[in-house]
Amino acid sequence: MPKFVPRQRKHKLRKRIEQDGRDSGAPTGNDSNAVEILPPTVIEKEKKRQDMKNALRAQQPKVSSKKQKRLDKYIDKKLRKEESLSLIKKLASTKVDTSLLRSSRSLGGKPAKREVLLQALKESEAGVNVEENRKLLFEDHDDESDGSEESEVVKPTEVHHSEFETPAKPVFGSGLKRPLENGVDGIPAIKKRIRLNRAKSLSTVATDLPWEGFSSDDDSDASSHGLPSPTASMGSQMDSEEELSVNSDELPRTSDSEAPTEESGNDDFDPEEAKNRSFAFKAWATSQVNEALGFKPTADSSTTLGNSLPTEQPAYIPRAPEQDPLPPELEVKSSAPERKAFSVKVDRAADVQEARLGLPVVGEEQKIMEAIYNNPIVVIWGATGSGKTTQVPQFLYEAGFGSPDSPNPGMIGVTQPRRVAAVSMAKRVGDELGGAGEQVSYQIRFDSSVSSKTAIKFMTDGILIREIAHDFALLKYSVIIIDEAHERTANTDILIGMVSRIVDLRAAMSREDVKTKPLKLVIMSATLRITDFLANPNLFRTGTPPLIQAEGRQYPVTTHFARRTQRDYLEEAFEKVRKGHRKLPPGGFLVFLTGQNEITALAKRLHEALASPHGGQSNGHKVWISANEAPLETEDIEFGNVNDDFEEDEETDGDPFENEDDQDFEVEDSTPASSKVHILPLYSQLQTKDQLRVFEPLPENSRMIVLATNVAETSLTIPGIRYVFDCGRAKEKKYDRLTGVQSFEVGWISKASASQRAGRAGRTGPGHCYRLYSSAVYERDFEEHAEPEILRMPVEGVVLQLKSMDLQHVVNFPFPTPPDRQSLVKAEKLLTYLGAVSTEGKITSVGRQLSNYPLSPRLSKILTIGHQHGCMPYTIALVASLASLEMFIPENQLNLSSPTQPDFYSIEDRLAEEARTQRKSAYNHAHHLLSRHSSTSDALKGLTALCAYAHAPSKDDFCKDMFLSPKALSEASNLCSQLMNIVRNNYPTLLTPSISLKLPSPSKTQVAALQQFTAAAFIDQIAILASASPSPPELPRKPTRAIDVPYLPLFPINTKRRADTDIVDVAVFIHPSSILAHVATKDLPTYIIYSNLQRGTPATVEGAKRPRTRMHALTAVTAKQVAGLAKGTPLLVYGKPIGKIEDGDSKTRTCWVVPSLVGEKGSMGWPLPAQKVVQNKDGKGEWIAEKVVG
Repeated sequence: MPKFVPRQRKHKLRKRIEQDGRDSGAPTGNDSNAVEILPPTVIEKEKKRQDMKNALRAQQPKVSSKKQKRLDKYIDKKLRKEESLSLIKKLASTKVDTSLLRSSRSLGGKPAKREVLLQALKESEAGVNVEENRKLLFEDHDDESDGSEESEVVKPTEVHHSEFETPAKPVFGSGLKRPLENGVDGIPAIKKRIRLNRAKSLSTVATDLPWEGFSSDDDSDASSHGLPSPTASMGSQMDSEEELSVNSDELPRTSDSEAPTEESGNDDFDPEEAKNRSFAFKAWATSQVNEALGFKPTADSSTTLGNSLPTEQPAYIPRAPEQDPLPPELEVKSSAPERKAFSVKVDRAADVQEARLGLPVVGEEQKIMEAIYNNPIVVIWGATGSGKTTQVPQFLYEAGFGSPDSPNPGMIGVTQPRRVAAVSMAKRVGDELGGAGEQVSYQIRFDSSVSSKTAIKFMTDGILIREIAHDFALLKYSVIIIDEAHERTANTDILIGMVSRIVDLRAAMSREDVKTKPLKLVIMSATLRITDFLANPNLFRTGTPPLIQAEGRQYPVTTHFARRTQRDYLEEAFEKVRKGHRKLPPGGFLVFLTGQNEITALAKRLHEALASPHGGQSNGHKVWISANEAPLETEDIEFGNVNDDFEEDEETDGDPFENEDDQDFEVEDSTPASSKVHILPLYSQLQTKDQLRVFEPLPENSRMIVLATNVAETSLTIPGIRYVFDCGRAKEKKYDRLTGVQSFEVGWISKASASQRAGRAGRTGPGHCYRLYSSAVYERDFEEHAEPEILRMPVEGVVLQLKSMDLQHVVNFPFPTPPDRQSLVKAEKLLTYLGAVSTEGKITSVGRQLSNYPLSPRLSKILTIGHQHGCMPYTIALVASLASLEMFIPENQLNLSSPTQPDFYSIEDRLAEEARTQRKSAYNHAHHLLSRHSSTSDALKGLTALCAYAHAPSKDDFCKDMFLSPKALSEASNLCSQLMNIVRNNYPTLLTPSISLKLPSPSKTQVAALQQFTAAAFIDQIAILASASPSPPELPRKPTRAIDVPYLPLFPINTKRRADTDIVDVAVFIHPSSILAHVATKDLPTYIIYSNLQRGTPATVEGAKRPRTRMHALTAVTAKQVAGLAKGTPLLVYGKPIGKIEDGDSKTRTCWVVPSLVGEKGSMGWPLPAQKVVQNKDGKGEWIAEKVVG
């Protein structure tokens, strides 16, 4: 029995080997010949880590816990880098020759002869298969063998020689491997062969040697050395495809049985005949080559074959270089003659010139100008910070555009979507042009600096649309620049469609009259969403315009996402700005918010928190009194919240992410921050002079904090902005195309807008963008681009404008993004109600009158009928007040509401409460004074405010006392002046030159007439008291306030009709800001004309009340007035005659009928009081009411 041997355990063996290796000094991983290479143990790694840590700690003994974590991460990263570096060095030291390896792609296929020879040559040089490869590369030849019969086969073959006399070697060499047969005419005939489609190899073309004539000596020399002979010199002059193709038909080939191929022919041929054919072909080929080279031999080639070659070589004539095709932006698409050189010299300051050269778009000036010269329409894409807005107009100005003596004397028109951008850009370009700055002007609504010297004109897009209405060809302009096209406002889309057609018109006019110059169109966008422009064949009929791309942001911007998305983004913005001001280096802050209310609230909090070095906390102690001991009136007193009493610099442990959030504010620059703050608001309703404060120099040692809406998202470059705080939200007007209900909703912006906001930090230097939302929300909830404005607004104004240009079918207009057909149909219906468009869709005389005014069709309708009873001056003021939507400051912006009651409130809070109570009383008194002409018409309330503003000696004090917006009233006054000039020019008899806005109080007749003028323009926007409707809905309880009383609109707001529909879903309610909100419920009118419907923001709390749809009331009307105002429109339908028909015949009759106001076809409608009418029978046999007689 064999001796028992225990089984060897693997883990014990490994442990023993490892221990033995350590004891005996076993080779480490550095010895590549070791049997086993052991990795460093944990102890060794830890020792190395500890050594490195001690070395670094020696430099700075005191380290905080936060820096200790960073130090550990640094050491781990350093060790990993060293390990990776050692592996890379080991790999680099090992080199393997891969020249003999073959690609797996060639396996299974038959290699070409050239590949076989190359592989054999490489193996021979490497010492692999030397003997076999020698047989392939070298072949023995007999001395008597013909040099023309070269052997280039894969393996050696036996060459069978026929017994004939070997021909002598010709002087000019032999061009073929065997003689050719002569044709019928005696000329050697070349047998056609099938040419394989093989890719041309450019790498196999040898370097051309100097031409030394034609001889077969080279061939014989090459054959004598046993190498494959190169292509004959004659063959090098032939087609490159024939030169490079090594076809098996040219070479003698033998199979394994050494049988001759078809190309070798029969062995029994006449040697003498073959010799003659060979010489005949060589002579003919030589003459052809000489003719191609321009060489003329001194004697006939047939008699001078034995003479030497010519001593002089023909002159080398190089081939004309090939030119690459021009890029699309440089291709000439117009048939204009060559332009004359013209330029305007501009003297700029040295610092301005240096700043310009740093802009990316300046490097593309040549490309941009060539594209504009060579193409009628050009699209320029330049990301934020490229400088396209300020530099492209200067490029055109320096090239002669806008100069009276140049080939393009017309002005340079630049459109901007916002007025503040047009004014600020005009100022900036004027400053950069130096002495020529007086030629840069701007024109916005009610303000203009245009003069006869203007060469560059900045304006809003609405201004240019009005100019097109009066001068469709835009003869004053030589180039139109539509900037910020990516915002896709309605006016921008309309302009692009209009000007694209005007470009074609001007081109046709220039061909007929040389004095009329063509018009250029430049579309500039800051995002790459330009497919609606470039891929729209209806927009550009001359072809796709070229796209010029400029570089993006000038300086890098670091984006910081929040770790969590807070619901209260206003509070989050306050905390971020407060911490950022304390920790970040100097640089301006730009904070994006959604509206004026948020800007006002945040500005107040920041002033309190950052006004003093101690965080705004006063050193004095407040005196507190009990709410039970103080005399209180709950409707007047506001109870303020008690603030926590702690210092700003104290750290709290309430937020576990506070330390992580602070890491976002750790930037490279450690310069101490500014101690003071300079807080500025920026929104659209702010007066222009206050908007321009952001460009003024800062106070010394202070940080500018700009609180802005999306008005600062594009176009503006606020100097000194280095940090952007983006809440990621914006308040936008939503429009329901079916019901017409509008709502202002705060929602997420698009990714393109977020990129634009971040770009504000990189305009003047490297910056940082702090986004108050997480990256997950950014990827999930943000759309790539915002929806074009024309898809989310009423389009009746657009339709009327196009109809006035005799475009009957608006659907054929080249919109970049066409609006929905349903929106177009609804717009035409409205124009039919106003009498602007006939039932056939053609514009009427009333429609052409409406198109003369820069207003919506409804307000223009008021002007066309407002001349009755001497009301024209009041009508103009009424329309101007209605056009200013935010004339009255809302109550919520004045902080008049009372907050929740605390247990204690201070004396300061009590004093503030008393001031608030007095302010609220003054607010109510002011609105009562403005409503003295009518207690049921909000329209007349605005008229009264505007006329009182004109009589006020101090405009600012009047607006402050009456709680009115100075900017809105100023714009309304300017609009009055503009409308008066339009009326005087078109209807001189309606207004006398002495009439101004300082009007006396209107009479009662004029007040009633003004109310009916307003109702006539909004006749389709009428609501009836729910309890007075033909089918009144059931109410859960009787309302006690006017704002809770339901009304039913003529056109339902809920398209989903169900029996269990709640009253909130189908009814509309009076807005709290209306005069009617203070009327008793029993005194409310039956019919109300409203300007628009607005739905509140849906509540996010589960179980909260659903938002109601509020109507902004204009005036109250009676049923008789409704019947008279709706007469002649499709809204009024007459029923069958009631009672006895008077004075009737077959064509005319007089009878009593009951009219009904009907919104949708098939609906019941609202019955109105009976009327006595005269009816006539039309051609279809239907009775039509001609006039009302009783």
